[in-house]
Amino acid sequence: MELERILDEVKANLTGDPLKDGPYLKEQSEKYRDADFSQELDREFARIIYEISEKDYHTTLYTFLDKENQNVNEQMKNAQKRFNNLNFTAGLEILEQIIKNNFMAWNDTNDCTYKCFGTPLEYLLYTTIFEDKNNAKQIKPVNCNLARVYVMYCFGLTKKKRYDEAHNAIERARELNPVDPEVYIQYAELAKLTKNTEELKMSAEMLLKCAVSKSQVGQAYFNYSFYYSELKHFDKALALLQMSRIFRESDLYETELEYITECMGLGHEPKMYTTNELMNILIAENIQPGPSASVVHLANQIAGELESGLDLKNAKYFYDIVFELTEDEGTREHIENLEKSLRNIKDFNKL
Repeated sequence: MELERILDEVKANLTGDPLKDGPYLKEQSEKYRDADFSQELDREFARIIYEISEKDYHTTLYTFLDKENQNVNEQMKNAQKRFNNLNFTAGLEILEQIIKNNFMAWNDTNDCTYKCFGTPLEYLLYTTIFEDKNNAKQIKPVNCNLARVYVMYCFGLTKKKRYDEAHNAIERARELNPVDPEVYIQYAELAKLTKNTEELKMSAEMLLKCAVSKSQVGQAYFNYSFYYSELKHFDKALALLQMSRIFRESDLYETELEYITECMGLGHEPKMYTTNELMNILIAENIQPGPSASVVHLANQIAGELESGLDLKNAKYFYDIVFELTEDEGTREHIENLEKSLRNIKDFNKL
């Protein structure tokens, strides 16, 4: 059997040093990437490298990845350029190389879970939302934003209509960072194409819980509206579409409104809901009304701690999130005072 022959040949060239055998197995994985049995081969390679030196497996593997992953952001930019030029095949190849570099690492164990959070807010939000499920596991960091790699990979696969692979990719992104709004934005786009209403609803719900901008809140309500349209509950679809516009202007609003109007059999634009009517619908459907209170609270908490430590620049970043979601006048004034302090510090340093 061809698979067995290749494995025998590969094993004969192993040195027993994970730091050397890791790159070698990666090369072999790339060599046979188009083979029908490539997935089986990759799984066997992962098992081989683990068995070579189980004791120091993680230490040596992560030393290798610390070097390999230093340029991940640059590689992602290159992949995005290919996508922008509609060369999805080339973009996918760049992302696949990053994924292959990491395919032997970052798997959860009974004791720890690996996550790639971009900010302290994401870490705290994760422990808040998933506290009961994961409080027994130690959270360890991935040394690159691998979740966003998989989000981009899902996008490219979707453009190539490789929907099953795209779903696997976005699920992996969700495992690596289950509180990244971009994960759920891409998840929803895939669910729309595959007509998976349950996953569309889930992604809208999670996006609302994780949103750090008004645009993301509006996108969540827009996705809810799409969900109800798919179920042919057009009155609810209209209400959620109206909610989306409160937080986000979109070129798709008018198109979606026309579609809903036509489906409702109306010859005119439907009457808009009152604030009380919208709130009643949200409560009845168990949909979060507005931005997440947890996001606002945690962002404000982090900002205060950073400000107390005189890290004013990063404090402003998190206060900006609070103001973005709440439009609180007191927060706006506080941000203005921080900006004055930052300018004064900058001017002082010029002296």
